[in-house]
Amino acid sequence: MRYGVISDIHGNLEALETVLGRLREAEGFICLGDLVGYGPNPNECVEIVRRLPKLLCIAGNHDLAAVGKYDLNWFNPYAREAIEWTAEQLYPEHAEYLASLPLLQEKPPFTLVHGALPEPMEYVLSPEEARLTFREMTTPACLIGHTHITEYYRQPLGTESVEGFSLRSGGEVRLEEGFRYLINCGSVGQPRDGNPQACYGLWDDEAKTITLHRIRYGVVETQRKMANAYLPKYLIQRLAAGR
Repeated sequence: MRYGVISDIHGNLEALETVLGRLREAEGFICLGDLVGYGPNPNECVEIVRRLPKLLCIAGNHDLAAVGKYDLNWFNPYAREAIEWTAEQLYPEHAEYLASLPLLQEKPPFTLVHGALPEPMEYVLSPEEARLTFREMTTPACLIGHTHITEYYRQPLGTESVEGFSLRSGGEVRLEEGFRYLINCGSVGQPRDGNPQACYGLWDDEAKTITLHRIRYGVVETQRKMANAYLPKYLIQRLAAGR
């Protein structure tokens, strides 16, 4: 079976629709959180994601903050302003859906968590931080998002050694015997690895591969809608830079 893997959509409808247009072969979907925040179409993005077939979806920190379940003091002023705007826009049924999402799910061979283990909203930005998640994992691999950086970490079984690999331009990760994996699936709607293209993945459970792809989308249209909603200028500008 093939699963589409998406994360950190952040209310970016243009990016989401473009990505899903490339995932028509997927028979099920995994979403690693942050459907909303930053972007101008929170309701449309929640509506589309929650209707995806055989969906496994977990909560991100922006999702929880938009429904009053995560402290806004953890966010910088730009993100906080966008979350407050998002909270005002969300339809009740979409807010209820976001509030219902779990922090953690298992879909063997993967653990699904937004950021890290054991704290789901922590960041993994280095091999040292990845090592902490490896120590908590009970599955051969873990899928994460949160940093908006497409990369993966690999650990030989029975060791504390961790290697990190960039997937800034996309690429394939094959789950090999003798290793454990921590795979960051990047961001659909708010990339920050220097590549402004949307990121998405395709997991093939028979081949035991996850392939991460980058794709251009209508960023100018997203920026136009953000400007019309009076979202912070800084958030609008950074979309085109992928930073």
